[in-house]
Amino acid sequence: MQVVGKQLNIPVFSNETSKDVVKIAKQAKETAISKLNDVIILDTAGRLHIDEELMKELENLKISVKPHEILLVVDSMTGQDAVNVAEKFEETLGIDGVILTKLDGDTRGGAALSVKKVTGKPIKFAATGEKLSDIEVFHPDRMTRKNFRNGRYFICH
Repeated sequence: MQVVGKQLNIPVFSNETSKDVVKIAKQAKETAISKLNDVIILDTAGRLHIDEELMKELENLKISVKPHEILLVVDSMTGQDAVNVAEKFEETLGIDGVILTKLDGDTRGGAALSVKKVTGKPIKFAATGEKLSDIEVFHPDRMTRKNFRNGRYFICH
C-alpha cells in the first residue's frame, strides 16, 4: 500500500510499532477523519489459508471500525481454496463483494463462477496484473462471451 499510495500521491497511514490490528485501524481512521479524507481503505494482511486467529481479528476489526463495505481479495489461481476462503469470509464477516486477482488467463473463469455461487456476492473488480492500471471493474458478460467462444463453459438454467 505504501508503494501504491506514493505512486498516486495518496497518504498512507502506517504504524510500525504496533501489532494490534484494531488499534492501528482505529488510529488510521482517526487520522483520516482529522485530515478530512473522504475514503479510507483498510488493507489487512493477506493469507493463503483461513485460520481462527485471523477470522477473530477480522471480526474485532469489523466491530471496532464499522466499515461501510468489506471486499475480499481472492487469488483466482488458487482454485478450490479461493472458494473455501470466500465462503468462510462470507459466513464470518458478511462480505459485500469480491476482487479477483490473477484473472489474466482463460482458465480463471471457474473461480469467478464458484466464488459468486457460494457467496451470492458480486465480483466487483478484476486484476490481470500487478500494476494499478491492471485493476478494472469486473464485467461478467465479457468473461462469458470470451469463454463460450473458446468452448470452455456450458451453463444450464
